[in-house]
Amino acid sequence: MEVREIKKPYKPRNQDNEIRNFQHVKILDCNEPVHRIIFECWHCKQGLLSEVEGISSQTLDVPCPSCGRTAIKLMANQVISTTPIPSPWQS
Repeated sequence: MEVREIKKPYKPRNQDNEIRNFQHVKILDCNEPVHRIIFECWHCKQGLLSEVEGISSQTLDVPCPSCGRTAIKLMANQVISTTPIPSPWQS
């Protein structure tokens, strides 16, 4: 009696069932000293508009005015303001 090893072909995991977390971000006025960033809060998906000053190697946590948790982490010198807006990505 002969024994054969049967190899199954590689089958990637089904990615349709996986939950994908991502964050919408749009950066405006990149060439200006004060940049405007439109994004959604990571936690509650509230639309936010932040004005930040400069680019830096330090990471700043931007709190969400709606839920109070960290909405996004930005590499900037200073966050000037954060204003809640309707999210442009929610329909």
